[in-house]
Amino acid sequence: MHRTLSKSHGLFAPRRWLAGLLLVSLALPAAAQARVYTTPEQALEQAFGKNYEKKRLHLYPAQKEAIEKKIGRDVKSRLYTVYVGFDANKRTTGYGFFHTERVRTKEQTLFIVVTPDEKIRDVVLISFYEPDDYAPTDRWLKLLLGKSKSDALTPGVDLPAISGATLTTRSSADTAKLALALTVYAKQL
Repeated sequence: MHRTLSKSHGLFAPRRWLAGLLLVSLALPAAAQARVYTTPEQALEQAFGKNYEKKRLHLYPAQKEAIEKKIGRDVKSRLYTVYVGFDANKRTTGYGFFHTERVRTKEQTLFIVVTPDEKIRDVVLISFYEPDDYAPTDRWLKLLLGKSKSDALTPGVDLPAISGATLTTRSSADTAKLALALTVYAKQL
């Protein structure tokens, strides 16, 4: 009896198995680089302790358009969650916004806290699913502190550009602009 080799038998079966293993092993390093840096609960605790309220901000179409004009890009939603921090005397200490945005092909989530006088008080990287080489550094994120809506917040203009992480710095700066623009309406809640 004579046996012939086909694609589903003999020598070809291990090759398919090895090819599949190779594809999985190539995908693992990218997945292993995806990181959650802190939880939203930890970011809120750091920013406000236990003294905050969760509120919903619903923008009218004209408000959405005004924000888009101010930040120079489309805003995908008219509904936002705002975390309003307060002190022992119930005075507002800040407005916190979580924002997730696609950087290149994967997402980044930032938590930005804006003071009542509309300056960035804190920026926390919650998660980053692009390779670590493209992640914004703490040092770069700290450059956003103290910025207000009167600042351009443009990498290469009033913020340094990071070689190899252009899309990340642009996304982070745009998120900061959005948080500042939303604060105007959050103060009315």
